[in-house]
Amino acid sequence: MRIGFLALGAMGTPMALRLLAAGRELSVWNRTEGRTKPLLREGAIAAATPSEAELGADAIITMFPDDAAYEEVLFGVHRLIDALSPGVLHILCGTISVLFTQRLTTEHATRRIDLVCAPVFGNPTDAAAGRLWVVAAGADQAIARARPLLEAFSRGITIAGNEPQQASALKQDATFSPPLS
Repeated sequence: MRIGFLALGAMGTPMALRLLAAGRELSVWNRTEGRTKPLLREGAIAAATPSEAELGADAIITMFPDDAAYEEVLFGVHRLIDALSPGVLHILCGTISVLFTQRLTTEHATRRIDLVCAPVFGNPTDAAAGRLWVVAAGADQAIARARPLLEAFSRGITIAGNEPQQASALKQDATFSPPLS
């Protein structure tokens, strides 16, 4: 399975390295070009644009930090949403708002692109060790396609439901809720 991986920050890089270690073929892109170097040394292919990372991919994994970054790459200057091929699987691992997830769900459905929202819990050390926890939501067949990829960097996966925004809601609630006393 060929994967395009976008956003190679503190979390994305170790996640992508775990996928490479699992024998996956990766094409990688980051808004800051130098971030691809550790992955290129491990066998990833550099993409000049997000669209190039998607070319021929079965799945695209994104780990952008927020709505604004997703907006820029999907709908802004890069227009990745127009490059995604019908039938491709988009696994969105970043933490984004429920409203933006709903917008993405509609946009993806219109284009016949499978979307799994799969935000992660953990830190870069957990990502490097394959010990993140993933909360995933999406159509059953899309979750089934995503599961082997998510397992490469996680110790467990909780299925939050069939609507991608359910995973976003769960992540937001867990992230922004006050600690229990």
